[in-house]
Amino acid sequence: METYKIPKEKRTVLLRLPPAPPDEKTLFLSPFADSHQGRETLSDLLAKKDKFLPVLENNNTLLLVRKASIQWIEVLQPEETEWYYMEMRVGTPRAKILIEFTSGDTMEGFIHALTPEGDRRVSDVVNLSEGFLHLESREGLYLINLVKVNTVKILEEESG
Repeated sequence: METYKIPKEKRTVLLRLPPAPPDEKTLFLSPFADSHQGRETLSDLLAKKDKFLPVLENNNTLLLVRKASIQWIEVLQPEETEWYYMEMRVGTPRAKILIEFTSGDTMEGFIHALTPEGDRRVSDVVNLSEGFLHLESREGLYLINLVKVNTVKILEEESG
């Protein structure tokens, strides 16, 4: 049966599942992406139709996490784990926003307009994003679950 297994790359992330505090988990990424050339990214994994995400806890226990319950994921090695996003965002307009979550927590950072040329306003980027939104803050790169967001306040917006 070993011949049927696909080797996966392990990536450590910080996962926020309210009401619990953020916790370090390990995710498994394929060496091949379904929607682009190269390795699978965390965004690719989250975009899949599966409702549950397999993660490994620090004690090596496998846990299935409902994607809809995730508030955010901090990507600890963005250049490797989210390499496709990191390449695609270069030269795109960005905006500084403040997110208020359904929990009352807030997070501030920048989003990049990876949307078509005529759809680069913050409202377009947020509305066209499916599932999780990339947010770059001082602390790092986050994938924000839009289901857990109440409001998005535009602090600065580049035209483009």
